Amino acid sequence: TDYIYQSVSMFSTEFWVLVKGAMTFDGDAFRVMAELPNANQIAIQVLLLVGLSQTVGQGIILFINRVKPVRFALSLGLGAILFVFSYGFWIASTFFVSRVLFQQPLDFREVYQTVGLATAPQLLSFLIALPYLGVPIQIVLALWALLVFVQGFSISTGFGLWQSFICGLLGWIFLQLLQRTIGRPIATLGSWLSNQTAGTDLVTDLRGIETLLETGLQGDAPPQGGRR
Repeated sequence: TDYIYQSVSMFSTEFWVLVKGAMTFDGDAFRVMAELPNANQIAIQVLLLVGLSQTVGQGIILFINRVKPVRFALSLGLGAILFVFSYGFWIASTFFVSRVLFQQPLDFREVYQTVGLATAPQLLSFLIALPYLGVPIQIVLALWALLVFVQGFSISTGFGLWQSFICGLLGWIFLQLLQRTIGRPIATLGSWLSNQTAGTDLVTDLRGIETLLETGLQGDAPPQGGRR
């Protein structure tokens, strides 16, 4: 614990010690996180980097839509911000479910900081761009992050491992219900912002992407027939 705390204190702008600790299931990372005065800042930094990593992994969609370089970079930044916003709803859902289900006086900051650091494994989300391996990698990273969350939530709140797992799972289910009801206008706003930033109506469905690829290949193909 002393080693982690001293490392973070000496390198206040570098939080990789905590990130590594979370990814390797070092419970001291969450204990130290709770003691740091800049814990909220570290949590938001992790979430932003994870959001950026996921957006980079999905950047092939921007490439296929032929988004210009400047707008491409802006779209990556917006994707990271939207990711943090969406995770904010999951944090709130987990906090609400935990308070209602177990009737424990939780501190919202504990939930926020724990969820933020627990997403550390998803810093590798850029790997989902790998052909054929993208979906399996995404599943592995999600399960990895869930296990880190269960451990971290148990340490931060004093809940048992099963209680922490139930809180995370029910929080996620509650979030899905919100997204399919009152969250739809927010999702629509997010899509509109993405399109405005990209400068075009982004095609994200599989059939539309296939059509864009076929159109692009036909447009780039050399004209048939030679010179007379």
